Formats: sequence, structure tokens, C-alpha cells
Amino acid sequence: MFPHAQSSLFSAVKRIKPQILQKVCEKRTFSAQFFDGPGPLVICLHGFPDTVNTYSHLVPSLVNSGYRVLVPVMPGYESCSVSPSNRYFPTDLSRELLSWIDYMGEEKVHLIGHDWGAVTGWMAVSMFPERFFSFTSIAIPSLKHFGKGMLSVPTQLIKSWYMAFFQLRGISEWALARNHGQLIRNLWQRWSPDWRVPQEMVSGAVDMALNPVTRNAALGYYRCLFGLWHEEHKRGRAALKGSIDVPCLMITGNQDGCIDTRLFDSAMVEKDFPMGVELYRVMGAGHFCHLEKPGLVNAKILSFMDMHPKGAKQLVDELARHLG
Repeated sequence: MFPHAQSSLFSAVKRIKPQILQKVCEKRTFSAQFFDGPGPLVICLHGFPDTVNTYSHLVPSLVNSGYRVLVPVMPGYESCSVSPSNRYFPTDLSRELLSWIDYMGEEKVHLIGHDWGAVTGWMAVSMFPERFFSFTSIAIPSLKHFGKGMLSVPTQLIKSWYMAFFQLRGISEWALARNHGQLIRNLWQRWSPDWRVPQEMVSGAVDMALNPVTRNAALGYYRCLFGLWHEEHKRGRAALKGSIDVPCLMITGNQDGCIDTRLFDSAMVEKDFPMGVELYRVMGAGHFCHLEKPGLVNAKILSFMDMHPKGAKQLVDELARHLG
């Protein structure tokens, strides 16, 4: 599926050729696209059912604003990075993210995540806050009060039907593959109901669903999510009990058919965010709001990152002061 991502992002960032990076760890190979530049590093994590293509609008804005950008393929979304033990706990994913930061030789980065990329992000900023300048979560509210939020928005249980369905081994694999991945297309349309989804955006996710190896890995994320008594879940719950010592921006589409936008209101607990938090609700957009309304979302993310230490604007201002 990686070639689809490469062609899309490459064509979107004019005059800037991405480097294809590969990181080897414990016999697994992880791939990412890297866009060089003069400013701080931004890492963008995609979700399910998606690919690095999801940032084809955001990456040009980031690069043109002076940031360097790394867009990793999430673990298991390509055959060479599949976990032999099928472990995709959010804590595991957070450590994989940290290994990318170390691989790039960075102490701190800006982080942007959508869907499972945002789940990974929430866990990472809870476990390793000292490694992040800022965190932008698209379509996923803070995990700390997610359960409480679902009690106040019971319709979320209906929207989350697929999570329970993915626990049905064999049946869910068959469903994702049947009719050439039609379920994937249906999820995109249901989650962003008023958006005419471009088929080229979904093609990489369909490829993932048709490949038995990557399909099993993608389902493994949800199966690990239900492994409530596993040691990694205990570690994750312990990390989420504390405050989040990273400036955070939460972005939600008011028509999200996957994660009800009202859950974000329950997540806005001031004492959880001593470094500050913002909620940006995109009207007329759904789960893929960063693709549906890229102009609005890109502008908001850039202005948010520029407010925090070592944003691209701060680096330019520092250089100007240094030069007198």
C-alpha cells in the first residue's frame, strides 16, 4: 500500500521531494515519508482505515511554513512491520512513536494524530510528555474521560458497533475483504456523511483490507483494545490517570459519524491540561474533517503550533533577534 501514499504526498508538495525512510527494529522494518525543512520536526500519525495519504493536504502547509515533517506508516499497515505476536496496544504504539523520535535525533517534536494515530498520541503525551512541544488530536478526544463521555452520549455505543464486530475472528476478516473492500468504503462514507469521498483516498486502505497480513494487523489494534486485563492495559490506565503536561488541540467535525462530537465536551477538563487545551469544532465536517475542510483545519493547526515553544514562527523570530 505504500506506493499509493508515496505518489499522493509527493504530488501534493510541489518542488519538495520526500525521502522514504526505513527503520529496522527487532527484525521489523518501519517506513515513513520525510519532508525536510529548516524548522522543528512534526510527526503525523494516520488512523484506521487509512494511510499516510490522509495528510496530503496538511503536509504542504506544514512544509511551506518551515516545518520538517515525518509521516510514518502505522505498525502493521505494511507487511514488513507486522508484529509477530500481534501486539498493538496503545502503549506499544507509543513506544514505536518514541523510537521514531530517537531515530530522527530529536529531543522534542510536535505531534499530530488522526483516529488511531490520535489514540497513540494521547497515550504518548501521557507517558512521555517531555518529548513533545505540542499535540493535535483530530477526531479523538482525550482518553482519560472517554468512558464517562460515552455514558453521557449513549448513541456512541451504536456508532462504535464496528469495534465489537472486529472481535469476531474470521467473520470480520471476511467482511473487510468481501466485495473488494466495500466495507472500508462504507465506513468512510458513514463517518463523513456529507462528503463525497474521493476513491483515490480510500484505495490504500482497501489494499490493506485485501492483504490478509495487514488486515489481521489492523484488526489487532481493536482486539488489543479489548484485552483489558493485559499488563499493557494496566500501564496505559496508570499513565492516563495523571495530567497531560503538553499543550493540546482537539479538532472534531460536528457531523462525525464515528466519534460523536459531544464526547469532546466531556474531555474539556481544565485541570487535566496544565499546559493548556483548545477545542476546535469544524462545522459541516465529519470524521475526516482535515480532508473535508483542509483550509480551516490547516490554518488552525499552524496557528496553534506557532503559539508554542519552537514553532516555526518562534524559530524565525529567535534568528531575527540573534542577527540584530
